[in-house]
Amino acid sequence: MLLITGAGGQLGWAARERCRTLGIEFASADRSELDITDKASAAKYVKERGIDCILNCAAYTAVDAAEDNIGDAYAVNAYAPHCLASLGVPLIHVSTDYVFDGRASTPYETDSATNPLSVYGLSKRAGETALLESGASGLIVRTAWVYSARPAAKNFLNTMKRLASSRDEVRVVNDQKGAPTLADDLADALLRLYMKGAHRERMRVLHFTNAGECSWFDFASAIIARMNPSCRVTPIKTADYPTKAVRPAYSVLSLRSLADYGIEPRNWRDALESTYQD
Repeated sequence: MLLITGAGGQLGWAARERCRTLGIEFASADRSELDITDKASAAKYVKERGIDCILNCAAYTAVDAAEDNIGDAYAVNAYAPHCLASLGVPLIHVSTDYVFDGRASTPYETDSATNPLSVYGLSKRAGETALLESGASGLIVRTAWVYSARPAAKNFLNTMKRLASSRDEVRVVNDQKGAPTLADDLADALLRLYMKGAHRERMRVLHFTNAGECSWFDFASAIIARMNPSCRVTPIKTADYPTKAVRPAYSVLSLRSLADYGIEPRNWRDALESTYQD
């Protein structure tokens, strides 16, 4: 049986829905049901339910807040993966493009040098390192710019929809490039890797995002064109929109690591369009 942690988040939610579609037997828990930083309680949970793999969707993702809440970020993003890796079952762990510094001009490979710029990125890289050194079986799957069309989800898509419905103009940074990733597509890929038994091999890194690349301005423009074409989207520089945490200017991930598993992500525009058709 598969255990999905972080079940209340947008990826955990998508993973649960996809499990039902694919007929995968699973258990799920959010932080109120399972403290993944408590080895003893996590071990008991896994043993009692006959868990054979953990899909760790739990993460501290408040990038700016992490600058002031270092302990919380490291507890969830670094120590929790360490705890889960010690339970004796394979682990599929979700990581981030923020482990890179954004100084590249071509997509990052799975073995590209990491250099996080923020506490969030540092904590996620610490989690990766803990897993790679743990001796556990499993996967670290880096992704980027995750969003979901679920109304309750807090993400860029829903923020842009809200702003487009109430403003004549939206200003969005145009000098950060990445790849938007629909949570449903990411969940599907993670579960297909599970079904293929990829988690039983030695711990290693894969990348998954939707295909293609764009700026936040491009992404916002595509969203708002569908919502309110009369709303103007104005490009601005990162320097004009200061944030506490530094973001990588370029964080496109190479998807070549997926080829061995027959996974071909669709383009981010097609994924976005699908959210209007459901």
